[in-house]
Parts: sequence; C-alpha cells; structure tokens
Amino acid sequence: MPKKFLEIFSRYIPENDVAEVLNRSTVISVRADKVNRIIEADLGFPSPVDKQMLYRIEEEIRKVYEITRVKLYPNYPAEYFDDSYIPQLITETERTGIVALGFFNGYRHELSLENGKLEIRIPFSNSGVDLLTDARTPAIMSQIIQKEFNIHIDVNITPFYDGEEIPAFTARDELLRNIDRDLSDALKNYDSGTQQGENGRYSQNTPEEPEEPQFPRVASIYGDGFVPEINDGICKIGTAEFDTSSPEYVIGSKFTVSPISIASIKSTIGSCVLVGKVFGFVKEANRRGDKMNVTFGIFDGSASIEVMKRNMEPEDAKELESVVKDGMSIALKGSVKEEFRKDGKKPELIFQYNSIAKISKIERMDNAPEKRVELHLHTTMSAMDALIPPDGIVKLAQKWGHKAVAVTDHGNVQAFPEAMLAAEKCGMKVIYGMEAYFVNDTASALTGEYHGKFTDEMIVFDIETTGLSPIHCKIIEIGAVKVKNGEIIDVFDTYVDPEGPIPEEITRLTSITDEMVAGAPDRRSALESFYAFIGNCKLLIAHNAKFDTSFIRHNALELGMDFGFSYLDTVALSRFLNSDIKNHKLDTVAKYYGLEDFHHHRACDDADILAKIYFCMVNKMGEMDIRSFDGLNAEMTRNSDPLKLNTYHQIILVKNSEGLKNLYKLISQSYLKYYKRNPRIPKTVLEKYREGLIIGSACEAGELFRAVLDNRPDSEIEQIVEFYDYLEIQPIANNRFLVAEGQVTDDEGLRDLNRRIVELGEKYNKPVVATCDAHYVNEEDDLYRRILLTGMKFKDASSVHKLYFRTTEEMLEEFSYLGKEKAYEVVVTNTNKIADMIGDVRPIPKGTYTPHMDGAEEDLQRLCWEKAKRLYGDPVPEIVRARLDKELTSIIKHGFAVLYMIAQKLVYFSESQGYLVGSRGSVGSSLVASMSGISEVNPLPPHYYCPNCKYSEFFTDGSVGSGFDLPDAVCPKCGTKLIGDGHDIPFETFLGFYGDKSPDIDLNFSGDVQGRVHKYTEELFGSENVFRAGTLGTLADKTAYGFVCKYLDENKISLSRAETNRITLECVGVKRTTGQHPGGIIVVPREYEVYDFTPVQHPADDPNSDIVTTHFAFSYLHDTILKLDELGHDIPTKYKWLERFSDTSVMDVKMNDRSVYELFYSTEPLGVTPDDIDSQIGTYGLPEMGTRFIQQVLIDAKPRNFADLLQISGLTHGTNVWLGNAQDLIKEGICDISQVIGTRDGIMLDLIRYGLDNGLAFKIMESVRKGRGLTPEWIEEMKAHDVPDWYISSCKKIKYMFPKAHAAAYVMSAIRLGWYKVHMPIAFYCAMFTVAPAGFDAEIVSKGRSNVRATIKDIEERGKAATQKEQSMIPTLQLANECMARGIKFLPVNLQKSDSHAFLPENGNIRMPFSSLGGLGDSAADNIIKERNVEQYFSVEDLQIRAKLSKSVIDILRRNGALDDLSETDQLSMF
Repeated sequence: MPKKFLEIFSRYIPENDVAEVLNRSTVISVRADKVNRIIEADLGFPSPVDKQMLYRIEEEIRKVYEITRVKLYPNYPAEYFDDSYIPQLITETERTGIVALGFFNGYRHELSLENGKLEIRIPFSNSGVDLLTDARTPAIMSQIIQKEFNIHIDVNITPFYDGEEIPAFTARDELLRNIDRDLSDALKNYDSGTQQGENGRYSQNTPEEPEEPQFPRVASIYGDGFVPEINDGICKIGTAEFDTSSPEYVIGSKFTVSPISIASIKSTIGSCVLVGKVFGFVKEANRRGDKMNVTFGIFDGSASIEVMKRNMEPEDAKELESVVKDGMSIALKGSVKEEFRKDGKKPELIFQYNSIAKISKIERMDNAPEKRVELHLHTTMSAMDALIPPDGIVKLAQKWGHKAVAVTDHGNVQAFPEAMLAAEKCGMKVIYGMEAYFVNDTASALTGEYHGKFTDEMIVFDIETTGLSPIHCKIIEIGAVKVKNGEIIDVFDTYVDPEGPIPEEITRLTSITDEMVAGAPDRRSALESFYAFIGNCKLLIAHNAKFDTSFIRHNALELGMDFGFSYLDTVALSRFLNSDIKNHKLDTVAKYYGLEDFHHHRACDDADILAKIYFCMVNKMGEMDIRSFDGLNAEMTRNSDPLKLNTYHQIILVKNSEGLKNLYKLISQSYLKYYKRNPRIPKTVLEKYREGLIIGSACEAGELFRAVLDNRPDSEIEQIVEFYDYLEIQPIANNRFLVAEGQVTDDEGLRDLNRRIVELGEKYNKPVVATCDAHYVNEEDDLYRRILLTGMKFKDASSVHKLYFRTTEEMLEEFSYLGKEKAYEVVVTNTNKIADMIGDVRPIPKGTYTPHMDGAEEDLQRLCWEKAKRLYGDPVPEIVRARLDKELTSIIKHGFAVLYMIAQKLVYFSESQGYLVGSRGSVGSSLVASMSGISEVNPLPPHYYCPNCKYSEFFTDGSVGSGFDLPDAVCPKCGTKLIGDGHDIPFETFLGFYGDKSPDIDLNFSGDVQGRVHKYTEELFGSENVFRAGTLGTLADKTAYGFVCKYLDENKISLSRAETNRITLECVGVKRTTGQHPGGIIVVPREYEVYDFTPVQHPADDPNSDIVTTHFAFSYLHDTILKLDELGHDIPTKYKWLERFSDTSVMDVKMNDRSVYELFYSTEPLGVTPDDIDSQIGTYGLPEMGTRFIQQVLIDAKPRNFADLLQISGLTHGTNVWLGNAQDLIKEGICDISQVIGTRDGIMLDLIRYGLDNGLAFKIMESVRKGRGLTPEWIEEMKAHDVPDWYISSCKKIKYMFPKAHAAAYVMSAIRLGWYKVHMPIAFYCAMFTVAPAGFDAEIVSKGRSNVRATIKDIEERGKAATQKEQSMIPTLQLANECMARGIKFLPVNLQKSDSHAFLPENGNIRMPFSSLGGLGDSAADNIIKERNVEQYFSVEDLQIRAKLSKSVIDILRRNGALDDLSETDQLSMF
C-alpha cells in the first residue's frame, strides 16, 4: 500500500486543517534533487485545494527540512475545472509567470468547456496583452490546467473592448505597474528608513532602521578623489562651487571656512567644517512634545550628510528654521558623530553643528552678449523621461537673460499651465509647443514614380549585410529573382567580399561565414552583375525596401553608378493588405499565405519567398479591385491606418491663439482617435490644423534625420524638407548612441550628419536651429534620468546622454565645427528669429466662463425666498432677510447664480430618483445653498422655528453651539413643538470676505445614481460640452525611493541615508500617468469649444476607455470653467435602504435625541457592555466616528452634544489641530471640547466675539487654516482684545483646518444613522451590511459570535502580517459582533428566503444573502434569484442547470446548508 504524504514527510507536523487535507491526498510521485536541495511531489486530491494553503504547506516543509525549495503539483478530477477555479488559476499563474503579477486585477473571463477554450480579458491595452503573450503566459496557463486536471484548454488573453466599464490603463501604465512590483524589495525598508515629513520632505526620526545594504557603501556616487579646491574664496568640490569669501555668520561664533569634502568622511571627526546646499529641512516635536528635533541634509557636490540637532528649545529651533531653509547654501562648523541603530548594525554618520554661516552657491550663467533661445526642451511632464520643472525652467531662462524658452514635452502639453503661471509672475516669454509623434499617412508602399502593372517585369531582391548602417557596414550577399506575369523567370545570387571579417552575430543570423565570402566578387563587380541582371526593369521589390535600397544606393553612388529605380516595400504593402496579422516579418507573412518553409536571412532564399508573397499580394489586390500601382497609391492613401505606421518625432510650436486652438485639437485627436503606445498625429490631420503653428524637424528620431541617416534618395529628402518650417540639429553627445549601435562610425560621422542638415537648410532656404533637446538642467543631473530609465528597464539606461540645458557659449563651442559664422547663425540668430515669429499666447484664457442658464438669477431668488418664507414666515425675520440679501447680492453680482442653479437641479434630479444628496466642503456655509435645497446644513445662528405659525427665536450671543442642541420646547404662540436648527457658520468661509471667491460645490450622490447624474449633466448642457476632470499622477517620494534603490542594486553599490534621500527628492514630481477625478465634471459654455481651454483625452491614455477628460489637470481650470463635484458616496445609499427597511424618512429623525448622543461616550444605548464589543463607546458603523483613532478622540474629549461632535469632526480632519494641540489643552484642563479651535470658521467667530474687526478676524482665519500662522501685529492685536495665550499658541501650531459646514454634514449623517442604530437596529444593520458588505463572510459569522471575535483577534494580533483583505474585514466583523451582542441573529443563507445581495429583516433577525458566501460570486447570486422568481427549484440538479452554477458553487451552498431541503435529482425514487 503506498505511503501517505505525512508518512513520507514524517518530520512535518501540520495544523489540523492542513493535516485533514493532506490525509485525503494520494501521493503519485516524489522527486528529490539532492544537489540543489529541491523536492517536488505530484499529489492527487478528490477536490481542489486553495492555492494559498498549498503554498503554505510548501513553505512549512521547506523550513522543516531546511531545503531550498518545495513544489507541490496537485491533480484533480476534470469535472472540478469550471468558472469557480479561474481565480485559483490566476493565483498560480501570477506565481509562475514572469510578468503576470498585477495584470489580472479586475479581469473577466469566459470559459467554454465544450470548445476547450478560456478567454481572459484584462483591463489593459494591446501592449499589456503583448507583454503577457511574449512571456508565454497563455501557454503557462494551459500547462497549469493540463497538469492539474489532465484536460487541454486553449487560453487566450485579450484586452477589454467595446466601452466596457474598466479601469483605464495604457502600455506605459502597465509597464509602471510591473516596475512598481519590481521595486518592491527596495521599498520594503522605506517606511523604516525614511519617514515622510511635512510638505513631502523626509525625516530620519524613525523607530526602526532599514536593513544593512547588501552591497558595499561608496563615498560618492560621482566617483572618488574629491579634495576641495579653494582659490580666492571660491571653493570647488565635485560638481559644485561655493563662494565662501564673505560668509554671513548666523548661528554660533565665527569660523574659518576651510571645508573638507563630505565624500572624504569615513568615520567620526572631532571638529571640521563643511559646506553644502540644504535639502529636506524638517522640524518636529519630540515624543514628549516639549522640545524640538531638527534634521536636514547638505550636499557639497560630492556627497550628502545628515545634520541633526535633537531636543532643542522651541525658540532655538525656530531661530534655526528662520535662517536655514531648503535650497540655500551654508557653511557649518561642528563634529561628525555616529548615530547608532537599535538593531546594532553599522551606524550612520551625522553632523552636529556649533556654528553656521550663510554662503552662496555659484551657478552656471549665460554670459554671452547675445543669448540663444532654446526651442526643444522637456519638463517633468515628459512622462518618466525628464526632470526640469516647468516653472523652474522659466525662472532659469530669465535669470540667464534669454528672451524666451520653449516647452516641448513628449506628446502632451501638460506643462503649459505651470509654465504660464511662472512666466506671468516674472515677465518671461514662453514658447508653447510639443514634441509630437508624427506619422506620414500619405506615404505609399511605392517610392518613386511607377505607373505600370503588377504583372510587369520587375526585380524582387534581398541583401545580407554586416550591420545596419549603409555608410559604415558592408553588403555580403545579393539575392534576386526576376518576375513577370506571376512567375519567376530568372534567378540571381552572389556573395560580396566585405573586405573584412563578418561579425559573429551576423554569421549566427545568416549562416554566412568568412570562408563563404572569401574570393567573392568585390562590391563593384557584384553591383555591376546585379545591375546587368536588372536590365531594363524599372521597379525593385524588397521587404523593408528602404533598408535594402539604401545599401545599394550608397554603394552605387560611391562607385559612380546611377540609382534611378523606383521600389515597392512589401512590409508597408502587407500592413495595408494583411491588417489581421500581428507583425509583418518575412517569415510571418509567408506563413500567413501558407507558403513553404525557407532559410530566412539568406538573400537568395528570402528573395525567392518574397516573390511568392508578392504573387499572393497581387491576387489579394485583385480581389479588392486594385489593378495598378496608381490604384494602389490611391487606395492606400484613402485607407491608411495611422496606428500601423512608423512614428517620427516632430516639434510643433504655437505661433498665435489660432495655432494654440489648433494644437489643442491635434492633441485631442491624437489621444482620442490615434493612440497606440503614443498619441499620434497623422500628416493629413496636421495639414488640416496647421494654421498658426510652426513645424520643426526635431531630433534623431525625426523624419528628416532618419532619412539622412538611412541615405534616402534626394527626391524623398527634398519632400521631407519642404514640409518643415525649420530644421534642427543637436549636440553630438545626444546621438552618440548611434555610434554604440554601429549606425555611425564615430563622432565625426555624427558631425557629418549635422553638416548635411545644415546644407539642406541652405539649399531649400530653411532656417536651421541648434537645440539641446534638454531633459535636465545640469550635466550631472543625467544621473537622475538614468535612475528613472533603469527603473523603467530601458536597455540604454546606463548610457550618459548629456541632454542638459546649455548656455549660449556652450552651444557655440559645441557647433564650432560648422565655422564661427554658421555656428552663430544656428545657435543665436535663427533661434531668436523663430522666437520673434511667435506672439503672446496664454494657454488658458483669463476670466471665468460660466455656462448660461436662462432665468438662473430669478429662479435662485425665487427658490430661496419661497423656502425662507415657508420656514420662517412672511416677512422673514430680519436676521434671515439680511443674510439672504447679502448672499444673493454677492452671488448674482459675481455671476455665481448659474452654479447654484446647476447644483440645485442635480440635487432635485437625484431626489426624484429616490436618493437624498449629501453636501461636502464649505458650501453649507451658504444660506442660499440651504434655502435652494443644495445643502442640508443651515448656517444661521442656532434658533427655534415653529412649523405652524412661523414663530422663531435666534441665539446670537454664542451661548448655544448648535440649534440641534436646543432642548425640546413648544411654540409660545400656538403650542406646536418647535424645531431647532442652525450652526452659526459665516458665509465668508465659502465665497471669501468680499464674496468673490469662485464657489466649489461638492455633492455626495449615491453610487447607485451617480452615473445617471453624470448623464443628466450632459442632458443639461450637451454631451459635447461635458467632460470629466483630468488629473496627473506624478512620481511620489516613496516610489522615487524605490527607483533609487533599484538603481543602486543594479550597480551593486549603496549610499548613505542622506545621499539616498537627496537623490530621491531630485526624482520626485516626474509625471507617470494621467487619470480622472472621482466625481469632477467640467462644463464648457455652449458658445465655446473645449479647445478654447484645454485639449481632451482618455484617462490614463487608454484608447479603449469611453471616458473623456480634460488634458490639463482640473486644478488649473478651476477658476476658468465650471467644475461640478458629483461624487459617489455610500451614505445616500444607506439612507435609501434604511427608509426601505424601516418605512420611515431619515429626514424625520430627531436630531437632539439624547440616547443617540450617549453612543459617543457609552455603550448603554445599545444594551451591551464595553467588553461585549471591545469598545467603550457605541460608534461602530457611524460615518467618520467608528475607527479606533476617532473613538479614542471621543473618549478623551467627552462630547455631550452636536456642537461638541462638530468640533471633533473638525479636529480629526485637520492637521496639527488635535495631536499636540487641542488634545493637550483638554487633558491639562485648560479648556474643554467646546472651547478649543475645532474648525476654521470657529476662529473667525471667536475673534469677532473677542472684539476684533470682522475683516481682521477673516484674515487671521485664512492664514491659520492654511498653516501660515500669525504675524506679530496680529498677536499684539489679539492680546489687546484679551484673546487667551493658549488660544494664540494653538493658532500657531495649526497646519490645516476643516470647514465647519463640512464637519456639520458629517455629524448630521452620524446622528441620523445613530438614531436608527439605537431605535431601529434591525434596519440599521441590514442597511449597513447591504450597502457596504466588504469583509462580511457568512461562513465566519454563521459559526457564531465567538468565532467572529476570535477572527478579529487573530487579524489584529498578526498586525501587518495579515493581508490587506483581512485587515479590511475588521470594521465589518466588529459591526457583526456588535449586532450579535445585541441579541440579533444572522440567519443562514436560504434558497427560498435569501436575497442575492441584500441583508433582509426577518422576525427580529437578519437573513444573509447569497453574495455573503465567500467564493459564490455576484453572477451566481443573481442567477439563483432570477430563476427562483420564474419558478421554485425542485432539486439540486434543477438548481445547477437553471442557474448555471458550477460544481464548486453547489459545494459552497451545500456546505452552508442552503440545499438541505432539496433532493439531489428530479427523478422519482421507487423506494
């Protein structure tokens, strides 16, 4: 009898659940590799085992037996392979495949067992699918299925199509996702090694340190031997120069500035002087909060070191902060110490100063009397490719004295707004442009003139060469056939003596050896023989004909032989004819046409097979009614597909406002219609919108440079030159990679290419300009670009390109080989000439462009006064009239009535669909918003009003915090119960002190209706005028750190913590991708086009998305065109379900119910003890109130009413408002929760009550809420009005404050939900779990409350070791535990009573839905209900067939008792 698994692996003692699974297995075979210490086992199981369990078993056995690897290969019965197993297949694929990880997030699939096919659709473009296909991922998946189930399934991976609702990703995003995963090892230690400080800066005050780098630490990433050179007070260290001649001593005593280099520091030093540029300055309170810790880095051109000062007195730290700032240069005297790590590993060296002096850093300057203008420059908006901030280059160009500077990013203009704002601040001219991806969609497969027939006599040929360059490489074989009337009538083949050895890689590719060409004809003889074979034929045919003909032409011209042939390129012809094949390589096309195998990369064989391909193509053209070359040219032009053509770089500059709009149209079409890997601009489209634009020939990837490099015919080059307005040449260092690739012999060859372009400019009267193609400012900044390219896996990432921004002198020196006059012409004269052709252009027009809505002002006033009179009577009380008058006057005066009415219509639409709407932000500060129905928050002072006789009473002395806190009372006039309302929120918070600030109305719609609201917006304004708000995703510090670590790993070195962080900061902010605001909708007035403001595109550049966003980040358009925030939120959805389950209206909830407020300091209203629910208070499930952090704040603050809760909401959403501020004030008994500063509005109201002028109170509020603190004058004024010292101190600490209206909206939601929690708990829990079921697992809950609590404890004890999914379960499980603690049972899933997704009330308990069963899936749940509604189920077999359920879903239902009352089959039993 064969041994059981646990008998073979007897040292392995698993847990009971694992042992049970393994005991059911059958050991098929075991293999052991003793040398590599690897064990593999094939196991048979009666049913599938979860992959994570198998992986866990493998790892546990590996540890027990101390071996390298254990791999278990499961075998299952074939009938278990169905839809339910696909997630397990994906898991194994991601573990096995090279690049599979992350690509299957959000996948969809379609399995056809009958046809043996599985189609998996992934939310990526074709590029992502290509990556997976190239990595053999489909084959790997087929192999996994074959291995595990012994069945063959063909797996096909495709992208989403046809407007399916998917996440939008592009090839670049796909690559970035893979890169992020590739960086994960480097990122593991980030949080412990470098904590994020304020304003994106780093801090070294961390409880844990990163692991010791595995590679040796180098003193400097820039090399060795850095000894300071000091002459006349100028100190040069590495890449930096400092002027130390006149130090300004700011801290400590004077000292002689004679520095050592940071790179030279190897150990502790008692006393030394350093100089450097400051970065990463952080000032933070110590743990006790009474002292300050200050850290910053300095970089001296060789390396960086941390400067650290701990436990400083606050005033000393403030003094240091006032004199030492990021970006400035300083000299320091002090000592180098070791900072020991808690783990005992090698310490970091830090610097502790005694004295500090300000010095200056000497920057490069442009000292030429006449300056050049840069016309080709990339900013950080060139995705993952450039490091020049848009505003920074504008300032630098002005500093250098340049009259203008161009911004020309790859395929986008997203730097325009930032450059525009910087230019307007400093009075600089920006030339707005773009480096486009240009495609010539007018090109034919035929080059030259030929008007004959397809059946004419012509030559089909191929050559083999020693390399790619026709100028520097040699022909080694010419093979050709002569064809006529669809037949081969003659054959030609000859080797050619290359007059030198054939490179090994060419021999491997072609099988042609040196021996084979020994004694072959020289090139003249070979060409003469070939020409003789050609005879009178006028047309040559070749596959990638530009390559083959360039070699023949170059050699012929050198030998004095004419080259006057026209030629047909079958690659281009195949792209036109055979659009259904993936690539158009010769062997691929041959296979496509069903032709025989051949010896590829031998000229004779290639020519023969190409002739046969040509015959097939002629037949296919005949079927398309294409009978001649003229007809072919016409048809290709008509049907050219820009997505299948080669792209070239091209510079497009904006000349005037018409050109700007045309550029925006071009960009929009390039993203919406012509995107494939990059946004493409077809020549035909460019010609349509060329007015107002200046077109330049760009870099080595430009059409002209490539034509010159490929030695194309003069006639073709002439056509290219004529298309451009100016030609471009660049420093030879930019193109030195062509030498490395063998396309150009040496630097002189690169200069010759530039000379040729200069000659073409002279010949065709086109100005030639010299540009830098700058990607970074300084030469040494190339390091940061190499880091990005390394992380992006570019093959030439390690190459130094020197794409830096050069001065005029540097450019004149670079191009001196052209002669002094010509160099000056291309560097200075012509660049200025182009700049002078360009007028003043503003990328985003000034002003506010609001959509027109007839009668908006009248309708708004009518709505407001009608509701005000309905609530408060006619005439309304003076306090209401004055506030409403003030607001309406300001709103109408500044043209904001339309925005209010749009918001009102959207809210009304949602409510007509049965869903209430919540407001966010400070819109609740506006009484007009409240009276028009936009906001549920009433900003008037606390008051009573009578719904019957309209009596009202207002409390304006500050004695009442909120109208919801007023005690129950009856109307003194009619005896009706009064309603309390009003939260005392100033209007100024919303629209500014003068009411002219652009309003921002954020509305929370139910996720169920959000899509309909978006569509309704399009109905209001026209779909052509409504767009999603675009966003930009840039490289964050954490990811940038990963890129740096990856680069260091690739180079097998490590750096100090300070230097690693400095380099990280240099990489932060580079664009990665684009996206969309979750609810932001941009509305363009009907009288304008969107191109008057911005281009448009798909989010994340995804061509398959049906969403169109603004190309510019919406933040730049905020004050120009209307943005609506139509956000999706679950609170309105919960309201809907509460009303359904309770048959009540949430708007009728009593807002001053004391039992509800008890939830915030007790569990008594729930009838449970704190131990029952592991919480001292009862706020689980209440919005913004249920997390551990907020619960602790509630416990500390002891709120007793709505005003207190409003304070807490503000405190917990601000920065430096609670921790180290209000929390301490309350703990020390200085004040209570009602007195601390909780919201921004509170500051203004408090200061007005103290007697400060209204305008000054507003200014102070605005400054404090933005973290700008108080001026000495303000402090003096506050003290003069008896504002307490603690209040002033609190204001100084605040960095950001929450608006009171937003806090009020949050708390109102919490009170409403809390009322149902206390008084109608069944409805509450049903609604909560129905709307937000994340983490609810019926199998966990059905095992009882003790199991739920045990699960919570297990997850919490494992901490970060628990998966993200497990951690996200905790809030739901806490609520489930609370529900059961209150005596409410969760009833099991029942085939007749359960809903697909809704948790239903049932006799005082809750019936769980089908979707609550883990692994069952939404589709199965919906199918069960759909078929149940048609007819009841008679058996398990009936259920499985009608609901189309897999065996695994049936198993889930059976395991959970849902099938207990069903027979297995429909057949009647005889017994």
